[in-house]
Amino acid sequence: MLSTVSTRKLKVLIKYMNLSLRQQKILAAIIKEYAETVSPVGSKELANKYNFKESPATIRNDMATLEKLGFITQPHKSAGRVPTDKGYRFFVNELMRRFEISEKERKMLRAQLLNLQSEYQQLGRKLTTLISEVSGQAAIALLPDQTSITGMSYLVSNPEMRDDKSVRQVAELFDHLDRYAPKLLKGAPNKTETFIGGETPLPVPKDLSLVVSSIKLKGNKKGMIGILGPKRMAYAKNLSLLEYLSKLISGTAVVLLIIKF
Repeated sequence: MLSTVSTRKLKVLIKYMNLSLRQQKILAAIIKEYAETVSPVGSKELANKYNFKESPATIRNDMATLEKLGFITQPHKSAGRVPTDKGYRFFVNELMRRFEISEKERKMLRAQLLNLQSEYQQLGRKLTTLISEVSGQAAIALLPDQTSITGMSYLVSNPEMRDDKSVRQVAELFDHLDRYAPKLLKGAPNKTETFIGGETPLPVPKDLSLVVSSIKLKGNKKGMIGILGPKRMAYAKNLSLLEYLSKLISGTAVVLLIIKF
């Protein structure tokens, strides 16, 4: 007999199998276009910009199917479509091609991390500054004896942060991150994980997503690093960035460090 978890996964796979390859490509194109423009995406834009062989009418039919299945939504009757949390989740789990950070960025991270390891007391703050600068988003570091969050300016510059309530929510998180650190560390995943929109275990606007990765420190202590940004963030790059840093910090890339230096 299948377990409850296995049965749930099977139902999800069956539901996703209803999407044709073209519909999956259309969903990926909508997410990419929306990430770049922050504007609802129409069928004509997809046909012209993404080289679909099908007509805008055929693309509209597929978009209607995607909307019916809950992967995209139409914010206004006369507007195009935008991705939903479900659409982003499917993209991250099934469609996203892994984007490796560049070798230039890798060399910079290795060099910076070697400097940070000699200044452990400032590790959290400098780690978040490093992650924030590379990702262009807000960064979080939760260590056993220190917490740090950096990149408020990146967050508030996003169109998603257009109302005072959203800014206040984020500002409160920046001021009181230590309140949430114990719970987050206790439930820290053993791998890199993505929380999209309402899934995010922090009191932030639902238009934001969180990517986190656990790290191992000296004395077998655990920590966590993360990136907080809009739902249209560059998931592939941010996941790659955190995974690479996690390996460097946790010591699993020691051989690589020796070879490169």
